[in-house]
Amino acid sequence: MKNNFGRVVEVMTEGMKFSMDKYNIEGVIPFDNDPLPNEAEIKIWNLSNTTLNNIKAGKVLMVNAGYKGDIGVILHGYISDVRTAWSGVDKITTIRVLDGVDLSKRVVKEIAYAKNTLGSAIIKQMATYIGLPIAQMDLNQDYRYQDGYSAKGAVTEIISKVCKDCGTSCYINKGKLYIRSLRRGADELFKLNSDTGLIGSPAAFEQSGSKGYNLSSQLQYRITTASAIDLKSRVFSGRLHVRSGSHTFTRTGDYKTEMEAVI
Repeated sequence: MKNNFGRVVEVMTEGMKFSMDKYNIEGVIPFDNDPLPNEAEIKIWNLSNTTLNNIKAGKVLMVNAGYKGDIGVILHGYISDVRTAWSGVDKITTIRVLDGVDLSKRVVKEIAYAKNTLGSAIIKQMATYIGLPIAQMDLNQDYRYQDGYSAKGAVTEIISKVCKDCGTSCYINKGKLYIRSLRRGADELFKLNSDTGLIGSPAAFEQSGSKGYNLSSQLQYRITTASAIDLKSRVFSGRLHVRSGSHTFTRTGDYKTEMEAVI
């Protein structure tokens, strides 16, 4: 099991890098299995005014995290908001970051698709409107719209509806679009047990026909949406697939990855 020493967090934007060994940094970075970008929150203490002038909304921001000798990307997104406030003698800057571009205004008036159009064709065209690369596309069923299809409104909602017809999840992760089942894909299997960072005892849940466990581990950058987990614990041992969760990091407090994983 990794201990809490050797924590590494690096926040990078506009050619600048802020490391936890030099700055007090805290953050929460969520991930899930829907196509709307998640918003992360990062706090950095006592930045200079000159530095703050270069941290701007709309700019790319990345976060690497892990332990000395083993770090990886946990966030690649766009700054949505920057605010600085004083707390006693400390100046704390809160940066909010979307893990994709703001897609709420990406809408189409109406596109009529011909009879027998496949869901995959609609998804591929809609993806061009949101401007995100498709990292994986593996439909459980390529649904055929025998009576045609009318696409209208928010592009992310159209993609969600078509993916649902195809029995497939879709989500945005680290600036890329994934269309695939949580249980299928080219994912590295991560073995999670008390020796590799499992914290506490998994808690079972049953919701909307899904069964699984809420898990907590020491921060692990490899774990994100659709990660395959080989869990070994007192309450359950077997394969799970991550549906949602978050990475939380602080200098001396929480440094963990929490996840909701389905059987």
